[in-house]
Amino acid sequence: MIKKFIKLNLAIMLTLTAGCGTDSAGKAEKQESIPETEAFKDDFTREFIKSTDETEDGYYTFVSKTKGYTMLFPVNATISSAAYDSQDEYFETFNFGESVDEENLSRYFTVTYEDKPSTRDIEFNLGLLTEHTGYESEFKEIRAGDNVIYYGHGNKELTHNETYKKVMFYGYFGYIQSPKDHKGLHLFYQTTCRKADKPCEVNEQVEEERALLMMKSIQF
Repeated sequence: MIKKFIKLNLAIMLTLTAGCGTDSAGKAEKQESIPETEAFKDDFTREFIKSTDETEDGYYTFVSKTKGYTMLFPVNATISSAAYDSQDEYFETFNFGESVDEENLSRYFTVTYEDKPSTRDIEFNLGLLTEHTGYESEFKEIRAGDNVIYYGHGNKELTHNETYKKVMFYGYFGYIQSPKDHKGLHLFYQTTCRKADKPCEVNEQVEEERALLMMKSIQF
């Protein structure tokens, strides 16, 4: 099942009014307190955000509808409702993205979470990462609290989905496993030029730090 939904998400990636004055005033105040960030402007994305307060500069806390994990979430990213799917408390998959217009950059993320015995099979899950990224090197094992991250990265020239021009995609991906139970999560992150006919500069060190920050923030 996890293979099916990873493929689906990667494909989509490249693609009570009372009428009194006091009540109205209260609603206006509440409206003003909502941050002017893309995550809160989007109705679907807002359902997953724990608080209007940023957990870290530029990030909110995302709470899974499975209640199985939390993680950092960029304040100007939005979740695709069309690509979201979950099954009870043991499966969730979705993608989200953000555009940085002033830098002509687009960032895409895909997350797939499972809570089942197959998450213990490291060889199988790393095989999925290899299959969907073409990564053939050894994964780096990183300890992050109670979790183990199997991390890799690589660049690939692909066809831009709007201009059909060849552009470089910078990819960072990992499998995050909880050694205490049967929870595991695949995270894929890619960044590229938002408009292929305009130049952009990707700072690979900064993007890698961003990917690792997201992976290390996951708490099961």
